[in-house]
Amino acid sequence: MVVWNCARRRLGKDFARDWDDEARERPRVLFESPDGAEAHAAWTVLRRHGYRTMWCPGPRADAECALSTTGRCRLVEDADAVVSALDLSEPSSQAVARELDAVAEDKPVVVVAPRATASQWADELRACRVVAGPLSAKVLIRSLDVAGAPPRVSPAPASD
Repeated sequence: MVVWNCARRRLGKDFARDWDDEARERPRVLFESPDGAEAHAAWTVLRRHGYRTMWCPGPRADAECALSTTGRCRLVEDADAVVSALDLSEPSSQAVARELDAVAEDKPVVVVAPRATASQWADELRACRVVAGPLSAKVLIRSLDVAGAPPRVSPAPASD
Protein backbone atom coordinates (compact mmCIF):
# COMPACT_ATOMS: atom_id res chain seq x y z
CA MET A 1 0.00 0.00 0.00
CA VAL A 2 1.28 3.46 -0.88
CA VAL A 3 0.07 6.51 1.01
CA TRP A 4 0.28 9.90 -0.67
CA ASN A 5 0.58 13.24 1.07
CA CYS A 6 -0.67 16.56 -0.27
CA ALA A 7 2.61 17.22 -2.13
CA ARG A 8 2.21 13.88 -3.93
CA ARG A 9 5.36 12.38 -2.46
CA ARG A 10 5.28 8.72 -1.62
CA LEU A 11 5.38 7.97 2.08
CA GLY A 12 6.64 4.87 3.81
CA LYS A 13 8.53 1.92 2.51
CA ASP A 14 8.33 2.89 -1.17
CA PHE A 15 9.69 6.37 -0.45
CA ALA A 16 12.42 4.97 1.82
CA ARG A 17 14.25 3.14 -0.95
CA ASP A 18 16.83 5.82 -1.58
CA TRP A 19 17.84 9.21 -0.26
CA ASP A 20 16.89 12.00 -2.63
CA ASP A 21 19.62 13.10 -5.01
CA GLU A 22 18.98 16.80 -4.58
CA ALA A 23 21.39 18.88 -2.53
CA ARG A 24 23.89 16.14 -1.71
CA GLU A 25 25.81 18.55 0.53
CA ARG A 26 22.87 18.78 2.94
CA PRO A 27 23.09 16.46 5.98
CA ARG A 28 20.79 13.42 5.94
CA VAL A 29 18.42 12.86 8.88
CA LEU A 30 16.48 9.62 9.25
CA PHE A 31 13.19 10.15 11.08
CA GLU A 32 11.64 7.03 12.61
CA SER A 33 7.96 7.10 13.55
CA PRO A 34 5.01 4.78 13.00
CA ASP A 35 2.85 7.85 12.30
CA GLY A 36 3.02 9.02 8.68
CA ALA A 37 1.50 12.41 9.49
CA GLU A 38 4.11 13.02 12.20
CA ALA A 39 6.84 11.97 9.77
CA HIS A 40 5.57 14.36 7.11
CA ALA A 41 5.50 17.24 9.59
CA ALA A 42 9.02 16.41 10.81
CA TRP A 43 10.55 16.13 7.36
CA THR A 44 8.92 19.40 6.32
CA VAL A 45 10.57 21.13 9.30
CA LEU A 46 13.88 19.38 8.70
CA ARG A 47 13.97 20.28 5.00
CA ARG A 48 13.18 23.90 5.78
CA HIS A 49 16.17 23.92 8.13
CA GLY A 50 18.59 22.58 5.53
CA TYR A 51 18.46 18.81 6.08
CA ARG A 52 17.67 15.99 3.65
CA THR A 53 15.22 13.58 5.21
CA MET A 54 14.08 10.00 5.05
CA TRP A 55 11.34 8.23 6.97
CA CYS A 56 11.13 4.75 8.41
CA PRO A 57 7.93 3.58 10.16
CA GLY A 58 9.95 1.22 12.37
CA PRO A 59 8.99 -2.33 13.30
CA ARG A 60 5.43 -3.43 12.66
CA ALA A 61 3.43 -6.53 13.54
CA ASP A 62 3.98 -7.87 10.02
CA ALA A 63 7.66 -6.90 9.65
CA GLU A 64 10.64 -6.95 11.99
CA CYS A 65 13.22 -4.21 11.97
CA ALA A 66 16.57 -5.15 10.44
CA LEU A 67 18.40 -2.98 12.97
CA SER A 68 17.02 -4.89 15.96
CA THR A 69 17.33 -8.34 14.38
CA THR A 70 20.72 -8.04 12.63
CA GLY A 71 22.24 -4.90 14.15
CA ARG A 72 22.39 -3.30 10.69
CA CYS A 73 20.08 -1.01 8.71
CA ARG A 74 21.03 0.67 5.45
CA LEU A 75 18.95 3.77 6.19
CA VAL A 76 20.59 4.22 9.62
CA GLU A 77 24.04 3.58 8.15
CA ASP A 78 23.51 6.13 5.37
CA ALA A 79 22.10 8.82 7.69
CA ASP A 80 24.22 11.61 9.16
CA ALA A 81 21.82 11.72 12.15
CA VAL A 82 18.79 9.76 13.37
CA VAL A 83 15.66 10.95 15.17
CA SER A 84 13.59 8.11 16.61
CA ALA A 85 10.02 8.78 17.71
CA LEU A 86 9.00 5.12 17.89
CA ASP A 87 6.50 3.91 20.49
CA LEU A 88 8.79 2.94 23.38
CA SER A 89 6.00 1.00 25.10
CA GLU A 90 6.44 -1.65 22.38
CA PRO A 91 9.22 -4.24 22.97
CA SER A 92 10.23 -4.17 19.30
CA SER A 93 10.69 -0.38 19.40
CA GLN A 94 12.65 -0.70 22.65
CA ALA A 95 15.01 -3.09 20.87
CA VAL A 96 15.49 -0.54 18.08
CA ALA A 97 16.26 2.19 20.64
CA ARG A 98 18.89 0.01 22.29
CA GLU A 99 20.53 -0.69 18.91
CA LEU A 100 20.46 3.03 18.13
CA ASP A 101 22.38 3.64 21.35
CA ALA A 102 25.26 1.63 19.87
CA VAL A 103 24.98 3.63 16.61
CA ALA A 104 25.06 6.88 18.61
CA GLU A 105 28.73 6.27 19.37
CA ASP A 106 29.42 7.23 15.72
CA LYS A 107 26.60 9.62 14.78
CA PRO A 108 24.05 11.85 16.50
CA VAL A 109 20.89 10.01 17.58
CA VAL A 110 17.89 11.71 19.19
CA VAL A 111 15.28 9.48 20.87
CA VAL A 112 11.88 10.89 21.74
CA ALA A 113 10.46 9.26 24.88
CA PRO A 114 7.22 9.79 26.77
CA ARG A 115 7.57 12.44 29.49
CA ALA A 116 6.90 9.89 32.23
CA THR A 117 9.78 7.63 31.18
CA ALA A 118 12.24 10.06 29.51
CA SER A 119 14.66 10.10 32.45
CA GLN A 120 14.70 6.29 32.60
CA TRP A 121 15.44 6.11 28.89
CA ALA A 122 18.14 8.77 29.24
CA ASP A 123 19.81 6.60 31.91
CA GLU A 124 19.68 3.54 29.65
CA LEU A 125 20.51 5.18 26.30
CA ARG A 126 23.62 7.02 27.41
CA ALA A 127 25.00 7.73 23.92
CA CYS A 128 21.67 9.08 22.60
CA ARG A 129 20.15 12.48 23.22
CA VAL A 130 16.82 11.59 24.85
CA VAL A 131 14.09 14.24 24.76
CA ALA A 132 10.67 14.15 26.38
CA GLY A 133 7.84 14.11 23.86
CA PRO A 134 5.74 15.14 22.23
CA LEU A 135 8.18 16.54 19.71
CA SER A 136 7.80 20.14 18.54
CA ALA A 137 9.58 21.76 15.59
CA LYS A 138 11.75 23.84 17.92
CA VAL A 139 12.71 20.84 20.07
CA LEU A 140 13.46 18.76 16.95
CA ILE A 141 15.92 21.27 15.48
CA ARG A 142 17.48 22.16 18.85
CA SER A 143 17.92 18.47 19.72
CA LEU A 144 19.77 17.80 16.49
CA ASP A 145 22.02 20.80 17.15
CA VAL A 146 22.71 19.73 20.74
CA ALA A 147 23.25 16.10 19.72
CA GLY A 148 25.95 17.24 17.31
CA ALA A 149 24.25 16.75 13.97
CA PRO A 150 26.36 17.98 11.06
CA PRO A 151 26.26 21.71 10.39
CA ARG A 152 23.38 22.75 8.23
CA VAL A 153 23.66 24.78 5.08
CA SER A 154 21.30 27.66 4.46
CA PRO A 155 17.63 26.67 4.79
CA ALA A 156 15.93 25.15 1.80
CA PRO A 157 13.16 27.00 -0.01
CA ALA A 158 9.72 26.67 1.64
CA SER A 159 8.20 24.98 -1.43
CA ASP A 160 8.35 21.52 0.22
